[in-house]
Amino acid sequence: MFKKLAVLLIIVSLLILSTTAQAKKTIYFNTLFHSGDAQAMEKIVKLVNDTQKDYFIDLTQGQWENYYAQLFNAVVAGNPPNLGICHTNMLLSMKDALTPLDKSPAGDLLKIVGIDKKNYIPQLWKAANIDGKQYGVPLDTHMWAMWYNKKIFKEAGLDPNNPPRNLSELIKAAEAIKKAGYYAVHFAEDALPRKIMRAWYIFFWQLGGELFDKDYTKATFNNDKGLKALKFLVDSIHKYKWNEPGTDGFKQFASGKLGILFAGNWYYPTAVSAGIDFGVAPIPKIFIYPRTWGNSHNLVIPKLPPNANPQDYIDAAKVLKLISENSHIWGIYGGHMPAYLPAKQNKELLESDTWKRSLVVFSYMAENGYVHYPPNHPKAAELEQAIQSNIQLAYNGSITPEEALKRAEAECNRILNEYNAQKK
Repeated sequence: MFKKLAVLLIIVSLLILSTTAQAKKTIYFNTLFHSGDAQAMEKIVKLVNDTQKDYFIDLTQGQWENYYAQLFNAVVAGNPPNLGICHTNMLLSMKDALTPLDKSPAGDLLKIVGIDKKNYIPQLWKAANIDGKQYGVPLDTHMWAMWYNKKIFKEAGLDPNNPPRNLSELIKAAEAIKKAGYYAVHFAEDALPRKIMRAWYIFFWQLGGELFDKDYTKATFNNDKGLKALKFLVDSIHKYKWNEPGTDGFKQFASGKLGILFAGNWYYPTAVSAGIDFGVAPIPKIFIYPRTWGNSHNLVIPKLPPNANPQDYIDAAKVLKLISENSHIWGIYGGHMPAYLPAKQNKELLESDTWKRSLVVFSYMAENGYVHYPPNHPKAAELEQAIQSNIQLAYNGSITPEEALKRAEAECNRILNEYNAQKK
């Protein structure tokens, strides 16, 4: 009797659990995040999953290199995720695979779920608008700053509370650090090709350069400004010996062997876990203008198949809103500046070590005109591939800076000419 009752109770319990699980609609969310970024997004997703009863977010992360191609192909194949991430400079090339949030098959999703643009940093919201349609809700703004090892600064006779602010101070600091027996400077994070390109971008933009003309008819970087910027980057390795080609600045800094690192705000969790006594400062004004590389992540809803239920769009938008509203966690654990203003002003964020030790500096740069975005064009990925492959060759000493810019210019012009010819 008691055994039968126990079995019956177990069956009833399992049915209740099954019903509860089924009550939550699964929302598939694919991102390109990895390392500290991925961990921060996992925390947001866990919080959202644990604090409401309508949705379960199934999170897939970490496909940076092929992410956009995979997302586009998933849409074409009719099997897209419900939510995704898109960099601001990739929105133009991805928009045909994305849902205009204010003109979706289900109507104006922003109004339906109550997403108000007034709650977001204006320039970030505007940047996700293409041809009068809102393709994304900004999650953050992120950029590079200068990270430096205070212990190494002291050993080199430098003031750890007064990091370099210009070219002469940077040279002085780098030479002192090198003399003290450390790697002096790494301008390119972990030296992946796109990171080396970003370092060159910074120097080029500080000289007042622009990569392309206003209408994207031709490349405009194979000139004195482009060459001066690239020679400075190459000379830092091959002439000044501040570092070596092919080295990983992330690992050098985390192991206490590097004095100065140019890196993004996402490096914060790694720097903390490494136990380094570090400081964060604005990118020095090495040339004329204070500039740094920056971008933004946007929460997006990929296009669903034509026969999709309009409610699927609404459900995705509701979850998008929940992620956005909890993006203070993105700041605390990922080191990013939230685009959602209530999150940016969240007490927990402002009182966090992340804010005090790094984000306050990134906030200063964002508010004082430092941030310059990479190319925003339907062929942005191809254009940057053409640039980074040649900049890397110059950085490693395989070709001259002159040859690198000449090759990159020719390849970019070919891409633009083909694209513009197809438009006619």
